[in-house]
Formats: sequence, structure tokens, C-alpha cells
Amino acid sequence: MVPTRIPDEAAPGPTTDLREVLSTISRRLWLVILVAVIVTLLAGAYSYSRTPVFTSEAEILVRPTLTNALEPDSSDQVNLQTELRIATSGAVAALARQRLGTAESPESILDHLSVTVPTDAQILEIAFSAFDPAEARLGAQAFADAYLAFKNDQALEAIRTRTVELTDEIRDLDTQIDELAAQIAVEGRSSQGLLQKREELETTRLALRSQLAAVNILSTDPGQVIQPAQRPSSPSFPKHRLDLIVGAFIGLLAGAGTAFATERRRERAESSAWLEPIIEAPIVGMIPYLPWAHHATDGPVTTTHPRSAAAEAIRTLRTNLMVRDNPPIASLLITSTWVGEGKTTIASNLAAAMAQLGRDVVLVSSHLRTPDRGSFFGVESSTGLIQVLAGDISLEDALQEPFDHLAVLPSGATPQVLEPVELLQSEAMSDVLERCAKLGFVIVDGAPVLAVADSLVLSTMVDGVLFVANARRGRRDGIAQARYLLHQVDANLVGGVINGVRAARSRP
Repeated sequence: MVPTRIPDEAAPGPTTDLREVLSTISRRLWLVILVAVIVTLLAGAYSYSRTPVFTSEAEILVRPTLTNALEPDSSDQVNLQTELRIATSGAVAALARQRLGTAESPESILDHLSVTVPTDAQILEIAFSAFDPAEARLGAQAFADAYLAFKNDQALEAIRTRTVELTDEIRDLDTQIDELAAQIAVEGRSSQGLLQKREELETTRLALRSQLAAVNILSTDPGQVIQPAQRPSSPSFPKHRLDLIVGAFIGLLAGAGTAFATERRRERAESSAWLEPIIEAPIVGMIPYLPWAHHATDGPVTTTHPRSAAAEAIRTLRTNLMVRDNPPIASLLITSTWVGEGKTTIASNLAAAMAQLGRDVVLVSSHLRTPDRGSFFGVESSTGLIQVLAGDISLEDALQEPFDHLAVLPSGATPQVLEPVELLQSEAMSDVLERCAKLGFVIVDGAPVLAVADSLVLSTMVDGVLFVANARRGRRDGIAQARYLLHQVDANLVGGVINGVRAARSRP
């Protein structure tokens, strides 16, 4: 019977809640505070190292430039967006430049200028920034005065232009009327057409004279400075207090992130003291991370690199398992939490190391869902355990001996119909393991516990289970859940192996 997976609410799993977050911060509070202080100090150092910038502001009440004293208030005719663009124009900047007496170009001066329009107010707020507070005040006042002067000059020029136009038109009409009067004097009163035309011209002249009179009473009022620019008493940038507050906030976030990263690193299986309480079994081996040892295809590391740290670690693992006699084990399942943790490499190297001592060993690959990795010993993997369980070939025909005292049973070709776990839980599988045990010490290379149920089935058919945790990939929650599942099927977890540790830590 296939072991039933435990419900999600019963199994320990990866959960994150507020209590866990607060607990992590509480455990690493010193680290959070340290990082926050460092980031705050850096923010303060950066803020105080920057050259202070002073900003002065002048406020202008905007009015229509040309007004008639006899007309009601026409302030609603002002378009503040247009006035804002005028205040930031090159023409106004040129006038401000003259008032400042600076050699900077108008475009360069405009870089120091900022003009804003408050909501529901006929006001322009002209702000000027400089490294010197006196220059900031002079700049803001210069732009305010330049804007009003520009608007006033525009208004006066408009009045002069319109006055000249009207005067010229009236003079032309006077000439035409005089010419008609002369013609009428010659032809007499009988010329009705000439009389009518003179009346029309006189009417037009009268209207133009009225317009000229209206233009003459126009006044120019571009607005007024209601708040002169003042010398700033403190810099507007950088804002040291704000920078420190932001730095402290970012520092707290960085400190919390560092605390979680540190806690996450502690989740790695890097020491026996870390792993033993989780799997509730002793650590019998710590295998260093050596790329050439983990990907070798020409044979076991104890043969290809006998003096390496990896070879010595494999021999230590072999010794720790062989001296175990309470109770003695004749068959061993090697499994892990997830794929890629190195259990197949460890199973193959351990089998070879035992065989080198003259002990008969049978290495069984139970990977029925994926192609077999029998190429580690250079054996043929097209036929193997699957075909034996299906009754296609005998166990003796499926076993291969890459060298003395070692027999390898590959997994064989993947089945097309049967579910692999159904083959593993069959009586035929129990019979295969019993017959292999008569040939020597049995090492079963199993599937990951959390990936499929295969190893949970096999763990009930062997004397012991060796659990492999990768120092870089293994995580506390996954290992704890795998241990829980093995405990549910009464598996005999005889020990753990940490794979991929740094060479300096490669002894349990």
C-alpha cells in the first residue's frame, strides 16, 4: 500500500506570518539597528557633504496690463498659464540679467528659476536658487521686477502702436472729407451721392476719434510685488532632517532585509549541529563541494582522485556506516528532499568505496521515472530494475559488475503503462531487495521524498535510510517536511549527510 501523504495542515511547511516576521526581527534586532545606523550615517554624510542651496521667493499679484478706469474689474481676463510662460521666457530673463549685472546667459539664469501658480489665486510665486543667500534674494527680486517691466513695456508699446494707427486713419479720413467738400462746393447741393459719402466718412471719423480717446485714457498696470524677495536664513537644499529621516527609514528596511537574508542563510544545511535536530539523527558524513567530483563520469572519486578532500570524506562516511552495529544494517536507502542535492553521486561513490575494501555491494537505482544515470560506472542502462520487476529478464541477467565486489542494477527503460510507484510497492520489489541482500550490502539510490512517493515506499523495505541535504540548496522547512513524511511510515533514519559544504567544514 502506498503511504498516504499527510494533509497540508498537519505537515510542517513554509509559512510566513506577522509573528514569524517579528520573531526574525527580534532575533536579529542588533543587526537591524546596526544596518539602520550605518545607512543613516551615510545619508547624513552625503547630505552634509553637498553644497547648500538657498532659495528666495517673491510674490506678484497679476492684473490685466491695460485697464480702463471706467470699466469694472477685469481680473478674470488674466490667463495665469500664459503669464507663467512669460515670466520664464528668455525676454524676461534678459531683463533680469541686466538688473543682476551677471555674465551668465539668460538660458543659464533660467536654470535657477522656478515659477509656480497657487490654486485659486491671481499670483505668481517666483523663486530663485543660488549658492549664496544674497544672490538668491537678488535673483528673485530681479525676475519679479523684470516681469513687471516687460509687461509694462508691452502695454506701452501696444498703446503707442494703436495710437499711431488711429491717428493715421483719422488723418486719411480728414483728407478724403476735405476733397469731397471741395467737389460739393463746385457741383452744388445737387450732388446727393457726394453728400451721402461725406456723411459716411464723417461717421467713421467720429468712431475712430472715440477709439483714440479710449486708448488715451488707458492705464498700464502689469501688477505689483506683494511679497518682496527676502534673504533666506537657511538653505532650501539639501534638507538635512528629511535626508536623515529617509536614510533611517531606508536603513530600517535594509536592516530588516539583511536580517531575513541572514536568517535565510541560516536555513542552509551547513553544519551537523544545524541538521541533526531537524532530522533527529546523527550526521555521518560531510562531503565538500568539488565540481569535478560531483560530475565525474569516469568512475568513483576514491579511484580517480584518491587523495582529494572528497575522497577522504567518502571514506569517512563509509567508516561511520560500517561500524554501526546497533542494530546492524544490510540495506540502505539514500534519499533527499528535492532533486539536485547529490544523493546519486554519494550513493555511487559510497558503493564503490565499500567495494574497494573487499565488501560485496549491490547498488540499485530506483529512478523509474527518469532515464538512468548508470553511465557513472559505464554500465549499460537500457535494461535493469524495471525489466526485472516486469518479469522480462532475471535479476542475474540485469546485474552488471563494473569492477570487483560491486554489482550495479540500473533502473532500465522507463515503463509506458504502469505507474512506477506500483512497481516499487509490489512483492516483486521486495523479492529483488531480499535477493540482492544475499549478494552483498544493498545501497538503493532513491527518489527525492517531496517529489514523489517512491522513497517512502522503499523506506519500509530496507534496514535504514540515509538522508542527504545539500549545503546550498537544502532548506529547513523542506527537510523538516521530508523528515515528517519518513517518520509517518516508520522509516529508520540512520543518519544524514551534508553535501556540497566548504572544504574546511567537511568533517562531521
